[in-house]
Amino acid sequence: GIMNGYYGIRAFLTAPFPFPLVQMSRTFLFLYLFTMPFAFLADVTNPIGHYIVIFFLTYGYLGIEFVAIELDDPFGDDDNDFNNMRMCCIHFEEVYTTILDIDGEEWADKIRKRFDGGKCSEDLPKEAASWLQQSVEV
Repeated sequence: GIMNGYYGIRAFLTAPFPFPLVQMSRTFLFLYLFTMPFAFLADVTNPIGHYIVIFFLTYGYLGIEFVAIELDDPFGDDDNDFNNMRMCCIHFEEVYTTILDIDGEEWADKIRKRFDGGKCSEDLPKEAASWLQQSVEV
């Protein structure tokens, strides 16, 4: 249920990744990337092709490393992090819409004030806001 998900996320955030493992993996990555061009020295028939292969391999491996760094903390404040508050607002609006359909506007307004004081409606993404407005108008 929702509590298992909450405790799973909490365990993910509080359990540190072993620093020696991160340090050694980065050391081996950079050692590999800096010694890889020497493997192409034996065949000098097409150096431009080797340059292209080395560039894309380096770009790919460093890209994977930077993605791993970004995924290390997905709940931060960066632009590409998971937006918890927006997801909460979307779920609050779904509950609001359900209460509106079942119990009416009076109880829906009470639940909206209880949840967030009406702050979530301006934080919703445009797609979710338009979907919610359509479902309320029907």
